[in-house]
Amino acid sequence: MHLSVAGSTARVHGTVRVPNSKYHAHRALILASLAPGTSRITGLSDARHVQYTVDLLRALGITVEIEGDTFVVHGGAYRPRRDHVTVGSSGTTLYFMVGLAALADRDVLVTGQKYFDRRPIGPLLRALRELGVDVSSPTDCPPIQVRHGRPTGGTVHIAGTLSQWISALLLIAPFAAAHTTVIVDGPFNERSYVDLTVRMMAQFGLNVAVSADGRRYDIAPGQVAHPADLQLPPDIGSAAFGLAVAGIRPADVVLTGLPSIDPADVDHPEAEFLRIVRAMGLPMEVDAAAGAVRVRHDGARLQATEVDCRAVPDMLPVLSTMAAFAEGESVFHNVEHVRLKESDRVHAMLQLNEMGAQLDFDGTDLRVRGVPQLRGAHLSSFNDHRVLMSLAVAASAASGRSTLTFPNAYRISYPQFLDAMADLHVDMQVEKGPARPTGRRRPPAGTADEAARITGAQWIRRWADERPHSLALVDAAPDRTTRMTWSELDHAVDKAAALLIELGVQSGDRVAVQLPNCSGFVVAAAAASRIGAVICPIMPIFRQREVAFALKRSGAKLVIVADNFRGRQHDHELADILAGPEASELAVEHVLVMHLTPGVAHVLPPCDNPDVTWNAWHRASAWVTVDRAALDARAPAPQDAAQLLFTSGTSGEPKGVLHTHESLSRAAWMEIEQLPLNSTDSVYIPSPLAHQTGFLYGMWLAWVLGVPEIVQRVWNGRQALEILEAWEGTFVQAATPFLTDLVREVEAGAPAPRALRIFVATGAAVPRALAERATRVLGTAVCGAFGTTETGLAALSTPADPAGKAWGTDGKALRDVRLRIVDDDGHLVAAGVEGNFELTSPTVFGGYLDRPDLSAEAFAADGWYRTGDLAVIDDDGFLHITGRVRDVINRGGEKVPVSEIEQLLYRHEAIDDVAIVAMPDERLGERACAFAVLVPGATLSFTKLQNYLDDNRVSKSYWPERLEIVDSLPRNAVGKVQKFLLRERAATLKPQRLTTLTDTDKEDPLDDQHPGHARRTWKPNRTA
Repeated sequence: MHLSVAGSTARVHGTVRVPNSKYHAHRALILASLAPGTSRITGLSDARHVQYTVDLLRALGITVEIEGDTFVVHGGAYRPRRDHVTVGSSGTTLYFMVGLAALADRDVLVTGQKYFDRRPIGPLLRALRELGVDVSSPTDCPPIQVRHGRPTGGTVHIAGTLSQWISALLLIAPFAAAHTTVIVDGPFNERSYVDLTVRMMAQFGLNVAVSADGRRYDIAPGQVAHPADLQLPPDIGSAAFGLAVAGIRPADVVLTGLPSIDPADVDHPEAEFLRIVRAMGLPMEVDAAAGAVRVRHDGARLQATEVDCRAVPDMLPVLSTMAAFAEGESVFHNVEHVRLKESDRVHAMLQLNEMGAQLDFDGTDLRVRGVPQLRGAHLSSFNDHRVLMSLAVAASAASGRSTLTFPNAYRISYPQFLDAMADLHVDMQVEKGPARPTGRRRPPAGTADEAARITGAQWIRRWADERPHSLALVDAAPDRTTRMTWSELDHAVDKAAALLIELGVQSGDRVAVQLPNCSGFVVAAAAASRIGAVICPIMPIFRQREVAFALKRSGAKLVIVADNFRGRQHDHELADILAGPEASELAVEHVLVMHLTPGVAHVLPPCDNPDVTWNAWHRASAWVTVDRAALDARAPAPQDAAQLLFTSGTSGEPKGVLHTHESLSRAAWMEIEQLPLNSTDSVYIPSPLAHQTGFLYGMWLAWVLGVPEIVQRVWNGRQALEILEAWEGTFVQAATPFLTDLVREVEAGAPAPRALRIFVATGAAVPRALAERATRVLGTAVCGAFGTTETGLAALSTPADPAGKAWGTDGKALRDVRLRIVDDDGHLVAAGVEGNFELTSPTVFGGYLDRPDLSAEAFAADGWYRTGDLAVIDDDGFLHITGRVRDVINRGGEKVPVSEIEQLLYRHEAIDDVAIVAMPDERLGERACAFAVLVPGATLSFTKLQNYLDDNRVSKSYWPERLEIVDSLPRNAVGKVQKFLLRERAATLKPQRLTTLTDTDKEDPLDDQHPGHARRTWKPNRTA
């Protein structure tokens, strides 16, 4: 188990109640137990350490009752119920009670939890023996044998290192047979805690005379404690964490039960903390009438501070967290004693450096230079409650996800900590399983058949029941990042599904969604799935022409659209469509507008179509009531349609493809098994959710696997690396341009993402040279794959395959998938022979929407799907795509191996990207034209291109006969080169002159000489 913290720079807001002081509770309970009669201590403390004190007192025969919010203690003689008592894991209970246990009427053995066997208290034991208490331990650690008997008194020396040891002597000294003098030697830390002990002893009638310098304590013998009633004050040590989180993030936080910010007005040994944070610039306001303190600001940075830790040693962890975000250098003096607490707290807090902070420890002083932002990290709490809570607060304002070991340590002193953070809208959850992604655990138990029986939204419901507080979704926008747990996602899906029902959406209805990668897309898709509707994603880059086509062909009744994305008013564009000449051909009845730019006012666009209602998503969903029974009644069957997706249109008009819940869940599971993926993974999604790569092998895959999906709203290579690092993305499936940009950023100096272990390259053939380079630069496995919108993945390599096969091929068949290569007559060809690539799979679609003619063309007579690709399957069963059938260049009867030549040209030092298409020719039919994007600053002539091909011994008939230098290749949103656009351009071009280079190539009987070479600029409408 671990504590998972999702960082954010969003405003923390809410109200929390400060618990009562555990320091007062320990002392009050113990003093009341020593006072014959009944004492009432109002203001319960449920800190686990306090409960250990209660349990030990009860084991000594003291009756401690709870009435409402009051401890009722019936004090008197200690009469142990057994021969041993335990202090649990409370150091305070151990120190205070080990001497007082001698007042029992029989010997007892004082024990603690197992790790307390290493808690050294030798100086305290020696001081107790000087006082006449018979205590013994061979290791000076628990367990400790305590003989019953009244202490003798006398002069006792104790080091001033630990205040609790001094307090322990003061608590037993009044019951000694003779006068006791306690003298503090050496540096004196934490005097405020000892002063508290003295003050509270006086409340119970026990008197201690204290010297002015606090180093000499005189206690008269034979004193008798008297019962007392008292109210426990607020615990500043707990309030500190609410104040800290409000100091390092924009905040509007109210802490009730804290009546003042003046240390003089607060009876607490750590009240000095209030003065320190005021000096750091924490804007605290007092509401005296409400007995509360409010912190409100819009993100002003704290200022550096200088602290003598002897006054507030327990506050070092939280103060160092605040200093890590403050402007300037903070210095913490005299931290040696701090290191003797539950852990070596100084070195524990040096872990802030792993988050990007700047801490330095020289043995005496801890220096903290503040930074504007920390990053997520995996940290250890060392089972120390203060360390855990302080690092968790730091992580709450860091970028990305952090984890901490011993996640329940906070219960020792502040059981309400997680609840308080939740009330302030801070994302902290205790999670099961390993904190770090390992990639070593097996996939979830089950089979593809079992997975296929679970519908999309059922996966979300399942994980919300099994792991409600685990991270489910990260929405990484350029200016902010938001997160949702499985429980939160499930609730949002319920609300959205209820809204769809309110708008009349029925089972099988199409819901069109034109949204970027964002949480709204995920919620909308899952909501449609929950009630049996069919989600129809539309690419955000599409404009009115493409959107109108998708709406007309899909017959969508409801459209969910963004208000503003990347400078375009998508809702206004939709309004134009619905008011235009094509409106009568559309079935749209309702439009929901999703507001994507917080802080920017938005007004719904005017629409002249009276048959269409418009609503803002957030307003419409706010008033809807969720009826779980009604939602469950609409639940679809696995074989029902779930998704209507239009092909990318790289070869012509987009075609509608319907997939069922069964085919989508099965397809995701098949990839999970092939790689394999497991419950420690996180799925990073830069590919558009409106495309099958992002939708199925991003979002749906994460649902099936039950792991976080990390969606990036706007592609940017540098930000992608930051997101991958912060949220520990381990898996990504995306096209070549995404991989190219990541490699370039790392080669330019950005750190490689440490958790990323698998990049599946899809959408187009990945250049082998790039794949090999990416494997080295990114330190991740690059796996080749083949899939289509119609079939899902059919072939996929794995990280376990030999390197040349993993990234040098398009993979091997997934389970239950069969691949074949046939000639133009439909006959199988031998391994290694190129032919037409066909496949059969349980995830193949049933046919194109309303296009039986195209469906008939897509399938062979025996039902195998014709991919339209040329390919080779080698002797090991690995697939090699060699080109598209319609991309074949037939040069006078000789077919040019387009893919092979493209791969070769990609390795040229001057070429950054390249595509080869057919250029019409009257004599030969077709010739090859190469469109190349050059590396910045590079040059390349047609002659140099010929030299390169000649050096690589390429047959002259395969050489491109024209070179066009372009700024970029036209690609669709998922990275596929739109070769039909290149062919349109090539149709206007003529071949260039081929230079005779070798004796064997002096004459080419097919050569038709043409002079000239021109540089052209290609500026496609859309790029990835």
